[in-house]
Amino acid sequence: MKLFRGKDALIQGADLVEPSIYTPLGTIEFSLAVTSECFSPTHCSQLKHGGSLYQYYYDSFDCELVLSQMNHSLSLPQEVEECWGAVYRIKPNTDHPISTCSFSALWKEGYSWEDYGSDTGENLEAVEYENEKYRLHVGTQDAPLIMGKRNRGDMVSKSLDLDSNSVKYSVVLHSDQGIEVPITQMDSHEIYQVHFLIAWKRKIEEDISTWLAVDQATKEILKGEDIW
Repeated sequence: MKLFRGKDALIQGADLVEPSIYTPLGTIEFSLAVTSECFSPTHCSQLKHGGSLYQYYYDSFDCELVLSQMNHSLSLPQEVEECWGAVYRIKPNTDHPISTCSFSALWKEGYSWEDYGSDTGENLEAVEYENEKYRLHVGTQDAPLIMGKRNRGDMVSKSLDLDSNSVKYSVVLHSDQGIEVPITQMDSHEIYQVHFLIAWKRKIEEDISTWLAVDQATKEILKGEDIW
């Protein structure tokens, strides 16, 4: 690992496939685009607690993705069937600044959800998807939280500017297809971090368990694999 740290984190190689999560409503795929070009992982390894590490090592940048199933125990009756987290870190290589970059968690064709809608909250951008049997949330950090991390120097590009309304409300994009986080220019010494959370359970009216499950910090995703 180049961008994440963890003692004896990798246990074995794994088949090189595109990162994705299988849910009762369909498959959600994670994708990376740099300067409008989509990139696939170059290596994949299994982590010691059942997660995966995807490595994107290219001439112009290094990127790593940790995909981990999380402890989804909430206070009763707030329970979910499964909760997964994905954390990207990307760093341009020397003399290769990145002009634009985008991270996405998008539905693969063939999904079975029937309705969706925005379900954001404080520090959270989320989308709810459901059919007659299941409810699922996909979530990530909202613009004010991202801006706060930038101001603290916490793995957000210093060039990110959310002062204008047009940028502020487009820093996280969500639709019927999923969630996308586009970012602006990165210098070669910077590391940018983005996370996604996905949780689902059988549908119960007025149950907010899946919404609560995707409202978690990045460190909670990594903690289950002893990674930081």
